[in-house]
Amino acid sequence: MDFPEKNFFKRASGKISFGIFFFLFYTFLFYHSAWLSDDSFITFRVVDNFLNGFGLRWNPLERVQVYTHPLWLFLLIPLQAAVREISISAYLLSFVCGISFLSVWILTFVRSSNAVRWIVFSLLILFSSKIFIDYNSSGLENPLSFLLFLLFFVQLNLIQEDPDHPNSNLRILTIGFLTSLILLTRLDLVLLLIYPLSILFFKTFQGSKIRFLQYFSIGMLLWVLYLGFSLVYFGSFFPNTFYAKTNVISDPIDRMIAGWNYIRISLKWDPIGIFILTSHLFWFFLGTFGKRILKLEWSPSDSKKQALQIGIGSIVPVFVYLFWIGGDFMAGRFIGVCLVISLFSQMRFWIFFSEVNLVQTRYVWRIFFGIVCVYFLISPSSPIRYAFQRQPVRVEKGIVDERASYQDNVSLKSWIQGNGPESHPWSQYAIGIVLEKHSRSVLSHIQNSQSLPIVSEVRVTTNVGLAGYYGGAFIHWIDLLGITDPFLARLPGKGFPGHYIRLLPKGYKEFLEETASVLPSPEMDRFYYEIRMLTEGEIGSRERWKIILDFLIFGKGNFKTRFETGFRYAYVIDEYRKTLYGIPFENWKKEDVEAALIREYFGN
Repeated sequence: MDFPEKNFFKRASGKISFGIFFFLFYTFLFYHSAWLSDDSFITFRVVDNFLNGFGLRWNPLERVQVYTHPLWLFLLIPLQAAVREISISAYLLSFVCGISFLSVWILTFVRSSNAVRWIVFSLLILFSSKIFIDYNSSGLENPLSFLLFLLFFVQLNLIQEDPDHPNSNLRILTIGFLTSLILLTRLDLVLLLIYPLSILFFKTFQGSKIRFLQYFSIGMLLWVLYLGFSLVYFGSFFPNTFYAKTNVISDPIDRMIAGWNYIRISLKWDPIGIFILTSHLFWFFLGTFGKRILKLEWSPSDSKKQALQIGIGSIVPVFVYLFWIGGDFMAGRFIGVCLVISLFSQMRFWIFFSEVNLVQTRYVWRIFFGIVCVYFLISPSSPIRYAFQRQPVRVEKGIVDERASYQDNVSLKSWIQGNGPESHPWSQYAIGIVLEKHSRSVLSHIQNSQSLPIVSEVRVTTNVGLAGYYGGAFIHWIDLLGITDPFLARLPGKGFPGHYIRLLPKGYKEFLEETASVLPSPEMDRFYYEIRMLTEGEIGSRERWKIILDFLIFGKGNFKTRFETGFRYAYVIDEYRKTLYGIPFENWKKEDVEAALIREYFGN
């Protein structure tokens, strides 16, 4: 005879074992897949400088917000202060976010009847996704984004199911707070929030909009406070990358072709992503039109159909945005959250589907589960392959398989095997510069993050992450892509998405080296002076705040709006020719290269 207590403990122990299995399986995948991108070391240098007393700066002399993920940065700082090894700090934070994500995912659905099979199915899909697994590490904010959006949509569903719940005001405040955290994680994630927040405001709380705005605004205060801090400290609401990637010269048609290639190649390299998105469209069609067109005898509730609708409404703006701006160079990075939202929306529908007691339910699950199992085990794109073989480095149309590019010496597995990020050629380049000028004892200070003297060398580069971190505070880097350079970010850039190179103004490097006191062009010298006031001037000075207002309101901080059409400045052509962009001009005469660059950058 089975007693209720016995059955309860059997069910509980089974669910606990189920959860432990997936946590261990995720840990196995994380060990074999974890890596750090070059871009992540841009943030790591800010963390290092902050802990060494230089403030939230990349080049120690300049207040520049080079990071795009404030919340990720602020979580890394105390962790690095305790661990004192940036690679482990980043891996640990990513792993904690990943385990937290799995915990919330399982706990959200496990109480539903017949949910376990769909939880197994959904987690297998995620573990089969190259995009999801690759960007559950990377040193960037993606794992935190996955977790926060999962929490956001869990809270959103609670509100929609019972908008008049006694704790409704607290739930609205929580939604506002999670929105604040998401925007602090990465500002352009707002695209994923537009549709669900519009549904809450215009539909769910149609009769109590003022109450919704009141509590939602309270939850948003943290983000508002950070915007205020950013304006005061950095002189801008936006990170420096915003200016580096918007002050560019690009043909709209070429840009949209690049955007299409980014989406196409990202999903081609991760076919399970195509499965997730097409499945979403299929279930949305079935739930919306199945009873009317296919004459099915069942129909999901409005809340289940709305879950699919909100999922689609959330991710469509992201794909439109990626298509319009030309995408990026890191395959899949900006699609990962879309896959999480899509799968979460479908989970609610699948569980409803299994509760309808249709004969087809079990067969549908078996077919889909079998397909995903086969894919996970034998597909060349499956992350399980990371455990058994080195992945080929792929580059197509300027889109890069970033994890594969860094797997040999900037991965968790290589670090454990004694081959750390400092062995990467870009790191060695920076370390070599330091050794030219200083002793090996000083280099050990850099690697042990001890207090350092500031800047004794100025160098020009386009690879600022690893080189910037391992060069320490000795080197002031001029970033021709403008990502970390406040002056070059506001000059016109040209190239492919994520890598828009600038022409180095004559006299700029000499000014930083203190071998020149002005730039040759009076107009450019004044422009650079105002940039210096933003980044180096006294925070509360009247002149600095006048410049801030001129930049914000009158567009004086933008090259295109500041100068008349046809204005051009003298530049150092040799620095351009040293980069990858200079390779096509390798056999050209100098005057021909100059003429070509003038046409491309200044239009005359």
